[in-house]
Amino acid sequence: MILTQRLGRGLLAGASALALALLPAGLAATPAAAAPAAGPAGASAGDGSGPTPVDLDTTRAFSDTFQLDPSQDTDPMYGLNVGLDARQSPPAGQHGISYTRVSGRWDTPVAPDQWFVQTSHPKYPNKLLFAKGTSAVMLGAPAVADGTGHYTVSTVIDPVVGDTGGNDWASVVLTRSHRSWGYVTGGDVDLGLTVTSGGKLALFHGGGETPFWTGTVAPTAQYAVSLTVSTGADRALTLTVNGTPFTVSAPAGVTRWPGSEFLYLGAYLSNPDSVTTFGDGAGHGLNVSKVDTSATRSAKPLVDTFDGAPNATADFGLNQDLSARQPSLVSADYTAVSGVKGLALNPPAGSVQVNSPAHPNVLSFPKGTSAVRLNKPATSDVQTGAYTVHAVLTPVVGSTTGQDWASLAVSNASGGTGAVDAEDVALGLRVQADGGLTLFQGGTPTALTGVPAAASYEVSVALATGDKQQAAVKVNGTTVFSGRTAAQLPRDGYVSLGAHHSAAGQVTTVDDLRVSMLGGLGYYGFFDIRDPNWPNNSANHAPEVAQWTNFNNYLRDQDTRLEFLDQCLPAACVIDLNQETVVPRTPGDWQVNPNPNAAQNLLDLVQRIGSNIDKIGAVDMTDEAYSHGLSPAQVQTQAEQIRAAFPDKTLIMSLDHWNAEQTAPIPSTVDIVGFDYYCVGRGEIQWRLANLKTFLSSPDQHLMLFPESTNEQGVADGCYSGKTDADVAAYNAEYRAIAAQDPRVVYLQNFRWLGPDQPNKVPLTVAAQQRIGRAVVNATPTPAPASVGVYRPSDGSFGEAAHNGWYTGRTVFGGGGNAVPLTGHWNGPGTDTIGVYHPDTATFQLSNDNATVAATFFFGAPGDIPLVGDWSGQGRTTVGVYRPGDQTFYLSDDNSTVKYRIKLGNPGWKPLVGDWDGNGTTTVAVYDPQTQIFYLNDSNQTENVRPGIKFGNPGDIPIKGDWDGTGKETIGVYRPGDQNFYAAAENSNLVIYGKKFGNPGDVPLVGNWG
Repeated sequence: MILTQRLGRGLLAGASALALALLPAGLAATPAAAAPAAGPAGASAGDGSGPTPVDLDTTRAFSDTFQLDPSQDTDPMYGLNVGLDARQSPPAGQHGISYTRVSGRWDTPVAPDQWFVQTSHPKYPNKLLFAKGTSAVMLGAPAVADGTGHYTVSTVIDPVVGDTGGNDWASVVLTRSHRSWGYVTGGDVDLGLTVTSGGKLALFHGGGETPFWTGTVAPTAQYAVSLTVSTGADRALTLTVNGTPFTVSAPAGVTRWPGSEFLYLGAYLSNPDSVTTFGDGAGHGLNVSKVDTSATRSAKPLVDTFDGAPNATADFGLNQDLSARQPSLVSADYTAVSGVKGLALNPPAGSVQVNSPAHPNVLSFPKGTSAVRLNKPATSDVQTGAYTVHAVLTPVVGSTTGQDWASLAVSNASGGTGAVDAEDVALGLRVQADGGLTLFQGGTPTALTGVPAAASYEVSVALATGDKQQAAVKVNGTTVFSGRTAAQLPRDGYVSLGAHHSAAGQVTTVDDLRVSMLGGLGYYGFFDIRDPNWPNNSANHAPEVAQWTNFNNYLRDQDTRLEFLDQCLPAACVIDLNQETVVPRTPGDWQVNPNPNAAQNLLDLVQRIGSNIDKIGAVDMTDEAYSHGLSPAQVQTQAEQIRAAFPDKTLIMSLDHWNAEQTAPIPSTVDIVGFDYYCVGRGEIQWRLANLKTFLSSPDQHLMLFPESTNEQGVADGCYSGKTDADVAAYNAEYRAIAAQDPRVVYLQNFRWLGPDQPNKVPLTVAAQQRIGRAVVNATPTPAPASVGVYRPSDGSFGEAAHNGWYTGRTVFGGGGNAVPLTGHWNGPGTDTIGVYHPDTATFQLSNDNATVAATFFFGAPGDIPLVGDWSGQGRTTVGVYRPGDQTFYLSDDNSTVKYRIKLGNPGWKPLVGDWDGNGTTTVAVYDPQTQIFYLNDSNQTENVRPGIKFGNPGDIPIKGDWDGTGKETIGVYRPGDQNFYAAAENSNLVIYGKKFGNPGDVPLVGNWG
């Protein structure tokens, strides 16, 4: 089928929905300057209409008395998260902070039965009780350092009630990870304290059974423990037990203690009849000097503390320990970029570092101008139509004078260079060491009234997108800009942080990055992880998938119990509300009616949930409501009732695939909407997703999809008739690829996990889900999707665009004329730079900096067609040629001698090369322009041609790229007549990517530049 016949469906998710992006005709790359070329100081700070930045950094002291009426220590909650508002006395308008039950063991993530941990047992009133072996609980908000750089945890411990001579212990564990098992010698433990019943004390760090410090106090029935941690250069710990102080230095491997730590309390009991208690029973339960209540209060924000990441890595800590140092539910990774306008370049190694020995627990820029880009966009939410970005910038460490600067920018381009003055930047702020401020919009600077010089500057930027197009900027508490903006503000804005220095030895740092909500795939989990009916029969399978999911759905049907919330991480549970909102028309009927008491039922549910409300990240409307017989008006009413009862929770609506094909009304209060359609392939899902976008009630609504999990009979319609485990695994990979193309897709909710034997039943599918899930939960960097560009022969200019089509930079190189443009990573993995081939002389010229010639050499013969690739998996790009006269490829590994020679194709055919199987090696292919058929070969030595793929129209130019970040390159075409790039799925003519870029007469480019 020719491409134009596919455009009515396949391209809906691509070019037809995108803004036109033409390469500007005369933009030159300009290096960043030390001082801004801005308007006069004190220029207008706007008209005051901008949105108020969300406070993303709220903290408070924490105290839990554990005082609770013993009658409330009952099955199934056992008092742990009961009455927290009374026990903790939170500030007005805030809830108590709940606890999460975890295993407390070294060998399993599965928490023990509910009654292993109780509050105010009748025998031990007003205390936290651990019974029956080993277990632990996590406090749902991390401890954070105060203004002096310290935090303190205090409690009263009886390690073994009634014993003062044994070696069983209670533990206080501090770790950056909210996914820890809570065992004191776990590898993720930053600081663990054990106190035995006999008065022995031990401190542990980073795994291993050997403590780095030990001490003793006189045995007694209770131990009043206070642990103060200094996050400063002294690395000191002050441990006080029953009034005896111990000053302890950190072990040699700790440069600084992290400034944000989750707190776990636990017990190790060798006798099943023994118990451990925390609290003195008279009001001193657990105290923490300061906790961060914003990092975990909802499923939306991203928080990066930059704390504790290993720095001695190839990326200098930039993408290390992301899910640990980011205490929020979602995580995101970064790309180091040049910070300079023009074509993309890798900054020098070490230009961007996290937790360096010289500048611990921060993001630092120690080598001149450079930047980092957050690889998931900040995104506006439904309720406000806005988003906020917050960071603490130190332009020059140790200086409050001069015009060297740090920057925070929000870009339209998914692959910008991070330059605050680049054209793709919708809103950027440059903060000088002396407090001078410059606002940038689309490359245009405006000088703002500065703020008093300070060592650091706390910056918050709020952007109201859509029709509002307003922004507000606060620096150290002062609003320096508020009003409408000249540049288009993106609903999905890519955040970059940068620095510029004029002198060697200067260092910029950034700390405490917070974003109110992220787009891109950030949530991964299962539908029906716990169901009172078949197939789960009340079993909670969440622990089985805990290491690679972060957002699981719990069905309740008519089960009124809520004990599963005790095991949820903060903001990590999704619950259905059918029990409160609908009733079957007849017993057992698929069709339902609205429950006339729905509004009150929902309010009653909120009361029963109590302080476990912070465990809930999202709530579901009736699944496939229209298929269940609800009318649009009834669905709208249900959405309003749920929003009233759960005002700050993400509201999810799911459709069946028939309604996704139509225009089923979606309430404007819904945050995320999706549909299911199982085992039908990427084309069917992609088309319905594109169609769904056309009838969203708000452009700020996000999307979700439901990958299938099994081919087991009766589970997912369409998957148990002739579908194999391998088929289902392949479908899962397609869902991930769809999400990689579209930052509006934020959630993959796999359809059902049936129990611990699922890995044995469908091992390939489970392995695929684990790979995808771990990449989402841990923000594991994945291959960057290909970006597009053009070469303009009329002036010898190269122009680049990000993957989402936004123009990012231009330069002139190679002389124009009949020079053939090239792109590749000539020195090793990383960003592609440019080159040219002069066919008259068979001369290659390659650049490492997109400006100067780094290498000139001859290869091939005049009239050859140049090629570049990594022919042997060396990790760098070298050259080759295709000789039309004999249809032979000549490929070199050293840019000098021929390593591979292979004949492929017929006269008149066009050569193509790509990494077709994702193994890191580029192999050959040919394209027949008469039939528009591609023939891919998986070897550079023998002919091993895959079946031909027809794609494109006559006159198209063949291209290739890794369009959705899978690690595999697939085919595509560039259509000179309309300057559109079209790309296909693997072994398919399904259009998966489309962008318009360039002008008539341009030559297409594809590469990795963002």
